[in-house]
Amino acid sequence: MVGHWVALPTPSKTAALDRAIGELVGPRDGRWRLVHVLYSQCRCSQRIFDHLLSRPPPSLATELVLLVGPNEQFRTRARERGFAVQEIAREALKERFGIESAPMLLIASPDGIVRYAGGYTLQNQGLDYRDLEFLNLIRTGVDVDELPVYGCGVSRELQSYLDPIGVKYAR
Repeated sequence: MVGHWVALPTPSKTAALDRAIGELVGPRDGRWRLVHVLYSQCRCSQRIFDHLLSRPPPSLATELVLLVGPNEQFRTRARERGFAVQEIAREALKERFGIESAPMLLIASPDGIVRYAGGYTLQNQGLDYRDLEFLNLIRTGVDVDELPVYGCGVSRELQSYLDPIGVKYAR
C-alpha cells in the first residue's frame, strides 16, 4: 500500500540518463520521445497502459513502452497500436537507468535530453493523465514540475523497503 500513498523515487536527470534513454530509443530523428516505464505486475501500470491505448498517438513524438518483466498481452497490444516495446529485467532497469519504480513517464527532447521524469497524474490512482499535455508544454519551452510517481516498487531493494515482510512483493 505504501507505493500507492507515498511518492516513489524518480531517477536523477543526468547525462547518464540521457545517454541510456538515447541508446534505448535509437538515432535522433528530430522527434520528441515518450518512454513509458510499465511494470508487468503492477495494476497502476495496467491503468496507464489502458490510457495509452485509448488515446491517439502524438503526431510529433515517438513512443516506447519499456516493459519491466514479461507480459505477452502488454507487448502484443502495444505493438498492434504502433508502440515500440522493449522488455527489460528489473535489475537492468535500476542499473542502466536508475529507475526503481513504475509507472513512470520520461520525455526526451529531439537532442536527447530528458526533460521530464515523473508520474502521469497528480494524485494516487488519478484519472487526469498529463502525458500529452506535458509533452506539448515542454515542446513549447514551458518547464513543468515532475508529478509524483505512485505505483509499485520495481527494484528488489525498493520492494524490500516498501514491503519488509513480503505481503505484496513475494521474495
